[in-house]
Amino acid sequence: MPVKRGCLIVALGTPASPEPNDIRQFLKAFLSDRAVVDFPRWLWKPILNHIVLRVRPEKVAPTYREIWMNEGSPLEVYTKAQCELLAAALPDIEVKYAMTYTEPSISAAISEFTAEEVIIIPLYPQYAPSTVADIYRQVEILQAQKDAPRLKIVPQWPDFAPYIAWYRSEIAAAIVAERPDRIVFSYHGVPQRKVHHPESYKAQCMQTTAAIMRDFSEVPYEISFQSKFGPGKWLAPATIERMAELPGAGVENILLITPGFLVDCIETIDELDVLNQEVFKKAGGKKYSRLAPLNAHAQAGNILAQLYLETAGKD
Repeated sequence: MPVKRGCLIVALGTPASPEPNDIRQFLKAFLSDRAVVDFPRWLWKPILNHIVLRVRPEKVAPTYREIWMNEGSPLEVYTKAQCELLAAALPDIEVKYAMTYTEPSISAAISEFTAEEVIIIPLYPQYAPSTVADIYRQVEILQAQKDAPRLKIVPQWPDFAPYIAWYRSEIAAAIVAERPDRIVFSYHGVPQRKVHHPESYKAQCMQTTAAIMRDFSEVPYEISFQSKFGPGKWLAPATIERMAELPGAGVENILLITPGFLVDCIETIDELDVLNQEVFKKAGGKKYSRLAPLNAHAQAGNILAQLYLETAGKD
């Protein structure tokens, strides 16, 4: 009798609402993860509890309310959409979604599977501890439980051909429509400390970029990193710093690409669509366009399905 199989896609997580209490609850879970913030606990806990969690939720709540969609948080809306598209592309496979730090949790989602084997896809093509390590940790705990299904995590997939092909098609259309002077690839940044695997992660980002831009010789491109949080050196250059510098170098029309994640979240939408655009235009830039990630694009299900099938075929 064939093994009944399942697939779980996992995103980072999102507040339950755009209100300060829910934002605080999410930030506490996320920023308490040692893979995200590796400072000594005696130093970090007072900063987190008495500064970050007191100040930031109230500060960002207006932005969260403005970007919040009728159906919920963009990250949750798009993750649900990708789950539905994936289920349609894999009609014989049990498909669910989960969040690393919020609901539905990985453990709750796994407990609902009737499948004997579940392949888990983190919605991040490149591996960074701050985005993927806690998925591995949670899955390891679950795998040790009695009667748990067999669990397998898809490792990093920075140059997965169907994903690259989708971006190449989207960029080709954007080049015709927007005629950019420069294409800027922006990836989530990580601190330049060994525990965050910065060089390995950067190499994967470069691998993704090179695969996407193969044969696009007509437009110059570069890589930068966004979302710096806290002190210390992070991967450089910072995207927002490049936005301030590029107009002075004669770049007036840019196309921003974010292939480091499959779904937009509120922080990303605000940082890239609002803050970075403001900096670019204030510095003299004329036109700023961003190519959104897969989100609810019709091809999202097919791309994830091919990733699932390729992984399942290696068993």
